[in-house]
Amino acid sequence: MARSATFAGVCLLGLAASALAQTAEPDNAKALLEKVKRRDLDRQITARQTDLDRLAEDLAKGRKEAENMQANVEATGALQKESATHLSQLLSQRKRLDQVIQLTTLRIEAERLKAEGLQLLADAQGKALVALTKRAEETDARASLGGAELKLVAPAEAAPGTDPAGKDTAAKTHPSLVDLRKKLAFSESAAATAEKIARDAMRAASSKLELADIAGVKAKKKASNVESDLPEIAEKPLDLEEKAAANPEKTAPPK
Repeated sequence: MARSATFAGVCLLGLAASALAQTAEPDNAKALLEKVKRRDLDRQITARQTDLDRLAEDLAKGRKEAENMQANVEATGALQKESATHLSQLLSQRKRLDQVIQLTTLRIEAERLKAEGLQLLADAQGKALVALTKRAEETDARASLGGAELKLVAPAEAAPGTDPAGKDTAAKTHPSLVDLRKKLAFSESAAATAEKIARDAMRAASSKLELADIAGVKAKKKASNVESDLPEIAEKPLDLEEKAAANPEKTAPPK
């Protein structure tokens, strides 16, 4: 009987433990499931937060790149304005240089004509000097002839009974008088020719100098237009060289 009671007690305890085990197992499974779900949710939240953080970093990076791009756009716009200003200055400078070249060409032409005219004038003065010399030679030949004729006439007038016709005949046939008359005729011709040459040379020189004056007036008119019509040049071509000489360290080649 005691054994039966003991066995019955053990059976009851086993049944109670089995009942308790059956009651605890669903609670543990539910807790485990909740734990797994919580972990999965935490993992999803962490992954989502990571994605959000990455998106925030990408957004910040994109904004930074946009700001840099905007700064580049503004810098490019400033460079475009500066380039347009420089281009306008260079075009103005080229316009002025073209005008200066035209003016210089006119001045060169005027100076060339002036130089040629002065050369012709110098030649004409030389030829005029030659004409004066020839005219002096003519005067000298005329004086020599007059003196020789006077010498022949004076003794004949002093001697009584001399035939006047004989005087003329002697004068015409005297060898020295013939030579002096030829020399005088030659001197007259040479002086007339020299004077004609001098006059022609002087006219040529005067014509050339008149052309030089006309060219000079044209150059002066062009100069007034260059000074009044064209804008000022902001920078001369030589200024770049002057700046390089003033700042040799900036223009020195890299070592």
